[in-house]
Amino acid sequence: MDYSNRVNSKKGAGGIASAEDQNVHSKKRVQELLATHILDIDNDPYVFRNHLGILECRLCLTTHNNESSYISHLGGRKHHLNLERRRILDEKSRQQQDFQRKVQDQVSISNVETRHWKKIGRPEYKILKIRDPETLQLGVLVTIKCPEISVDEPFFRLMSYYELSSKNQNMGRKFIQERSEDEEDDEDPSDWQYLVISAEPYENITIIVPNTHEIDKPQEEGKMSETYWWFWDNDTKEFFLQFMYKKSD
Repeated sequence: MDYSNRVNSKKGAGGIASAEDQNVHSKKRVQELLATHILDIDNDPYVFRNHLGILECRLCLTTHNNESSYISHLGGRKHHLNLERRRILDEKSRQQQDFQRKVQDQVSISNVETRHWKKIGRPEYKILKIRDPETLQLGVLVTIKCPEISVDEPFFRLMSYYELSSKNQNMGRKFIQERSEDEEDDEDPSDWQYLVISAEPYENITIIVPNTHEIDKPQEEGKMSETYWWFWDNDTKEFFLQFMYKKSD
């Protein structure tokens, strides 16, 4: 506001502005603001007009009687600081969402869908104790017939007692307790290994094998040897699995 050349004003000082001068200055400032800024309420995410016709800034929680007041607020320090704080918060939120999206994209037990199928009973299987005629190693040969199999071939896994689910642990403990009563000997379920074989749509079968000796199998996972091998006959729909125990010193 120009305070020079006013009545009763000293050189280098400004006189008292009258109400008329203030109104003229306000109108001039409003015209300048409206000429340089176009207020688009529909596209501005931080402004809205309430039921009283007053403009409100959602970001700064301020109220404005007219458009010029809000435009003046947009150029103020408070609004700029709140815009910067909002930008930082949005950046942190975006980084957190990107991190969660990367975690969800990774394969884990929590996001792998459980397979479901209509079970048709247990497959026919046979378990034989064998001995190598040359090395005299003891072993097990498992034969399974599954003519109604719906997958390419059965798959199996040797598991410890602690890898089983609680339901399967209880079933294994019950089976071993019944066996112990017959032999009058108490045995710990963790002293046994559990061979689980799956062939959809048949029920999984679990074979309990002794854990007193180490199985003679290759160090690499998924490899076969003369003492540890399996074979799937797609013509007869039979699955063969053999493993031998290492010779005791």
